[in-house]
Parts: sequence; C-alpha cells; structure tokens
Amino acid sequence: MTDAEHYAHEPAPAEPAPELLVGGSAAYACMWRLLRQARTAVELETYIYEAGAVGDRFLDELTNAARRGVHVRVLVDAYGSDTLRRDYFAPLIAAGGELRWFNPQRFLRRSFRNHRKLLRADGEAVIGGLNIADAYDGDGLESGWRDFAVRVDGPVVDALAASFARMWDLSAFGRREFRRFWRTAPQPAAGAVKQPELLLSGPGCPTAELRRRLLFDIRAARRMQAWAAYFLPSRRIGAAIRDAARRGDADIIVGERSDVPVSQWASERLFKRFLRAGLRIHCYRPQIVHAKALLLDDIVYVGSSNLDVRSLLINYELLLRLPSAALAARLRAEFEADRRHTDTLDPVRWRHGRRWWQSLRSYLAYQLLARLDPYVATRSLRSLR
Repeated sequence: MTDAEHYAHEPAPAEPAPELLVGGSAAYACMWRLLRQARTAVELETYIYEAGAVGDRFLDELTNAARRGVHVRVLVDAYGSDTLRRDYFAPLIAAGGELRWFNPQRFLRRSFRNHRKLLRADGEAVIGGLNIADAYDGDGLESGWRDFAVRVDGPVVDALAASFARMWDLSAFGRREFRRFWRTAPQPAAGAVKQPELLLSGPGCPTAELRRRLLFDIRAARRMQAWAAYFLPSRRIGAAIRDAARRGDADIIVGERSDVPVSQWASERLFKRFLRAGLRIHCYRPQIVHAKALLLDDIVYVGSSNLDVRSLLINYELLLRLPSAALAARLRAEFEADRRHTDTLDPVRWRHGRRWWQSLRSYLAYQLLARLDPYVATRSLRSLR
C-alpha cells in the first residue's frame, strides 16, 4: 500500500463537527459545564496548573464532582506546575479524588515533560492548547492569550481515555514504569482510519506516525494556515512547509511577543528562509499567541503540540486530526479575523533590517533549542532503558 493510499483524505464524517472553543473564557466555561454534568468519570491532564481564579474554580468543580461519587483523576506535570503548592489539591483528595504528579524526578524533569492538555468527562472531552491559569482567561483579543480548544465526543473519547490511563501509569517515570509504557505503545491504525484521529508524541509513543500524518497532509494541501506559539519545526516538516509556501497559499500567525523569548529568538533565525520560500508570516499584536492550530484545506489539527522540535521529538503531546469542512470554515474565519490584527513581515526589510546582535542572539537560541535540547534529552533517555 502506498503512502497516498494509506493516508488518503477520507470524506468528512457524517456526525456534527467538533465544537470550536475560541479563547480561554469559552474553553473554561465548556469544561466547567462538563464537570458539573459528569456522573461517572473525570480525567484532567495539564502541563501548567496555577492557583488563581481559574485554578481555584477548577479545584472546586473537581472536588464537587468527587463528592457526587464521580471517579476523578488529575495528572499534573511536575516541571510545568512547579510553583503550585503540593497540598493545593488536599480538598479534592479528601473528597475521594486522585492526584499524580508527572515525572517528579528532578534530574529528568527538564528533559521530559507531559505537555498534554485534556479534560474527559464521561463521553465528552476538551482538547486544546490551554493550560489551567488566569493568563489564558479571555477572548484572545481584549484579554487572555490567543488560544483554541475543541469539544469532541464519539469513539475518539475512548482513545483519549486509554491514552490518559497510559500516562497515569507512567507518571512516576521510573525505569520500571517507562519500560512497561514502551512495551505497550499503541500501534498506528492500518488502512482507513476512524475520524477524528488521535495522534501522540513522546518517548514510547507512536511519534513517527504523528510526523508522517503531518508531512503527508502538508505536502498534499493546496492551502495552509497556522497559529504557532513556538515555531521551530524539524528539518523535514520545515521543508514541507516551505514547499507548501512555494506552491502558493501559506500563512502563519506568530506572536509579536512571546512568553518564552528564547523560543521567539530561535524562530527568527528561520524567518529569512521561510519568507524566501513564500510563507507569509504575520505577527499578532493584541495578545501573546499560545495557539497550536493548523488548517490544511479542510483538515484541522488542534491539540497541545507546537510546530517545534521539542513538541515533535521530546515532549509528551496529543494532537487531534479532524477532517471537517465545517470546522475548517469556522477556524478559517478566525484566522482571517486575527490577520487584521497583525503586522506582516516584509521579506526584504527583514533580510536587511536585522542588527548583528539580533542575528547572534537568534543563532545562540537556535543552537540551544534545536541542537542542545534534543541532545540532552536523548542522553537522558538512555538512563531509563
């Protein structure tokens, strides 16, 4: 079977399109509603959890669900949420809920992080780029970082539940847990794939399948639009994006400023190459861009994975591939609205307007994130095998 046969674009599913949640306020409201309605099981997985108005509301909703007899499990990344008090979830635990910290081992925290964002409540789930923190609460224009999520139901929720269970078992991140996790890695589906499709990355996950899917869809797309919180693609995916730009219609929205400046500096080292290929790069002014969303014709990718080396090669991530003309049209309208609040980079001005110290800064940041970071992670991985 050829790649084209294996990855042929299936028609959009007959069921209603997944619900697009624009901005933190909409996403959180949906998540709180699902928590209030839950009757059997709730699973919350996040990279960053911060105390505050949003975090405290989640704690209340989770605790109330546990008091109703709902089986509540919360998985929080130890590195991403290192500012959170370790007794913060005491009310939830007292109500019968369960909590685990992912990868509490200090010497491995920096390299291996659970960057996934997931809420499952019975037969529904919310997936996106938002962490649990006040900074995301808003519409992404007037207030709150720019981000998206989707609410889904159907068979993909069972896949999300199974994936959460594996991460729950891995959370201690010792040698025994890691080896068991690696042995039980799910196999990519053969032939026709049910839609929506869950794609995973991280050591012990079918990461290569996620990259193959992305590559095939980017190469086949006539039109590409993306929001990229951190834009530092791997060599092959970067080449595919440049090829898509050369074919004609390719745009990306990045932030005018970033919550991780070193990542922005590293991205800027690549801009000249992508601008030369024809990629239109738009810098969003109103808020920090934290979205991880990709539009390839009528296929939508939404989840926790950035278009950067760490997400595609190192972090534990989840991404939904959603072939839906209705969802694509909805997200495309958001893209066009956002583009009105951007400054588009001029290739000539960018090439000649950079100061020497800016170029040096970008070079050093690129070496740190695209070269040193993967090298250190690869070396650390050997201690678990």
